[in-house]
Amino acid sequence: MDREAIEEQYRSSGNLAARIALHRECSTNPYGLQRWIFDRLALAPGQRVLEIACGTGSLWSDNRDRMPSGLRLIVSDISPGMVETTRLAVPGAAAYVACALPELPFGDDLFDLVIANHMLYHVEERQRGLREIRRVLRRGGVLFAATNGREHLREIKALMSDFGIEGGDISAPFTLENGEEQLRQVFDEVRREDYPDTLRVTSPELLLGYVASISRRVEAVRQEMRAAVAARIAADGAYYVVKSTGAFTAAKA
Repeated sequence: MDREAIEEQYRSSGNLAARIALHRECSTNPYGLQRWIFDRLALAPGQRVLEIACGTGSLWSDNRDRMPSGLRLIVSDISPGMVETTRLAVPGAAAYVACALPELPFGDDLFDLVIANHMLYHVEERQRGLREIRRVLRRGGVLFAATNGREHLREIKALMSDFGIEGGDISAPFTLENGEEQLRQVFDEVRREDYPDTLRVTSPELLLGYVASISRRVEAVRQEMRAAVAARIAADGAYYVVKSTGAFTAAKA
C-alpha cells in the first residue's frame, strides 16, 4: 500500500475503528492486546516516549488508569484526523504531532522509547524509517514494534480471496517471521514475544465491517458474503479465525 493509499485509508478513524471492533468483540483472550502491549513498555515517570502512527489512541485510552505521572509522551500520526481522535480520547496526556516515517521532525538521541504499534508494514522505505527511529532514540533506548504473523486472520484472507477482494495481507512486508531480520540490520539487540489469541465471530456484520474497512469491493458482494459467513456460523457455532500477533523489542546499544 503506497503513501497515497495509506493517507486515504486512514484519513479518519472510521476504517481502523471497524477493525478494532472485530478484535474487541470477538477475541478469545480476555486480557486485551493493548493491555498486553502496555505491560511490556515498562513506562516510568520522566521518560521521553514517542508513538508513531497512534491510530485511534487505543493504547493510551485502554490504559489511562496505568499511565505514570510525569511521562513525557509525544503521539504522532500521518493523519491529522487520527491525531485529533487520539487527543480527544486521552486529553492532556501528551503532545500531538502530525508526521510519518521515514522522516521524523525530532532531534537526535531524544527518546527513551519509540512505539510502532502495527504500522511498520505500511512504511515503504522501511530501512530508512528504522534508521530514523534509531537516530531519535538515546543510547540504551528501545523500539517496541508490534506486528502480525503470516497466518494472522487466514480464514478472513481466504474469504476475501474467494470473493475477489484484494488487500487482506497488508502486514506481509513486516511480519513476526521476517521482521527480526529487518530490525537486526539497524538495531543491536532484538527480541520477539507472541500474544496468544483467536477470534470467535458470531456476527456476520462485524466480519463484513472489517472487510469493508479494507476494500469497498465488499459492497458488490455483500449479500453473498454475508450468506457464506452466516452458513459457517450456523454449521460451527461461530466463525473461527486464527490470529498471529506479537511484538519485537529492539535496543540501541
